[in-house]
This record gives sequence, C-alpha cells and structure tokens, in this order.
Amino acid sequence: MIRINLLPVREVERASSRRKELLMAGGFMCITLAVVVLVHFFQAAQLNSAGAKLSALESAMVKINKQNQDLEKIKQQTKDLEDKVKVVRLLTSPERRASAVHILDDLSVSTPERLWLIDFTATKGAAKINGKAVDNQTIATFAHNLSSSPYFQKVEIRETAQEAQAPAPGTRAGAGRTQPLDAPTSVLMTRFLIEASLSNLPGAVKESAPAERGEEKVQEESSRVSKPVSSSGGEGR
Repeated sequence: MIRINLLPVREVERASSRRKELLMAGGFMCITLAVVVLVHFFQAAQLNSAGAKLSALESAMVKINKQNQDLEKIKQQTKDLEDKVKVVRLLTSPERRASAVHILDDLSVSTPERLWLIDFTATKGAAKINGKAVDNQTIATFAHNLSSSPYFQKVEIRETAQEAQAPAPGTRAGAGRTQPLDAPTSVLMTRFLIEASLSNLPGAVKESAPAERGEEKVQEESSRVSKPVSSSGGEGR
C-alpha cells in the first residue's frame, strides 16, 4: 500500500490562510485609519469655517454696538438741546423778562441810603446779594425792605464783616491844592451777604437734570449785575 504524507500541504494551507487573515486585518485597519483621517479633516474644515463665521459675527456685533452707543449719545444730546431750548424760551419769555425787571426794580427801591450793592446773583430760584453799608442797622433795614417785596422770600443775613476803606478826598494834592491834614485815612464799612428765595416767577416748573443745569447757567449769566447798584442817595451823599 502506498502512503502519502499530507502534513506539509496542510501547513502550507494554514500559512496561506494566516497570510490572508493578516492581509484582511491590515486592509481593514488601513481603511479605518483613512476614514478617521478623512473625518478629522472634514471636522477641522467645518470648525475653521465656523470660527471664521463667528469672527465675522463678532466684528459685526462690535460695529453694531458702537453704532448703538453713538445713536444713544445723539439721542441724549438731542434731548439736552431740547431741554436747553425750553429753558431759553422760558427765560426769554415776556413774562420772565418782566419779572426780572420787577425784581431789579424792587431791589433798587429797597436799597436804603448809605448802602451799596456789589453783586446780585440768582440761581435756581435762590438769590445772593453782596454789598457794603455804613453800619449793621442799615443792612437790617435793607433786609426788612426786601422782605416786603413779593419777589423775595426768606430773606436772611448770612455774613457781615467790617473792613477799612479809603474815603474819597475832598481836595486833591497837586496843582496848588492840598488835602486837609485832619481828613481821615480810612472809613470802616460793613460788608454783607444776604440770601433769599425768589418767588412769583412765571413758568417756574421743574425740569430734568440737564435742563436745570442749562437754566442755572443762563440765570447766572443773565442775572449777574456787572456794575454796583447804589441807592438814590449814592456815595455823593
């Protein structure tokens, strides 16, 4: 009987089968790796595109926010201008001008002799009067006279202080004239500060904060007396 040894053939088949399995596993791994790489590049491209869109949107948002801020500033400036225009119209109205004339007229009428006004300021319904007089009694008389006016309320003497002032000489030295030897070298005067509330002003309504600032500025400029207002007696008396 003839016997054939088939062991080498089986080993060859097994080796061939293992090689096929290894090749299939390697191919599967290569395909998987390629798919992973492709997915990674696709996601990276999408991420870059989304980042570019996000940057563009952020830039657009910054521009829009800046435009909104500029618009808010313009609206606020417009509102401030409208408030100032209202205040100017109020202050330049015939009734308000007439009341200012009456206030200055009462101020002049209330000024007694031997009292001189240096400065008068009206701000937001409050008046401050600076001046000088020969004594405290004259200042008290002036405050009492102001209290009788319908435009001045809550008149109070805030400050008084004496100061020396050189008198006007009766004669002048030079050109054959001499000043008297017994002429006083200085005269004691009393400076004062009086505060009062202004009332009976037409159109006295509460404005917003910008309007109040505008009214304060206009009132300060329009109510400040640039020259001293003296009484009917004057210094000549």
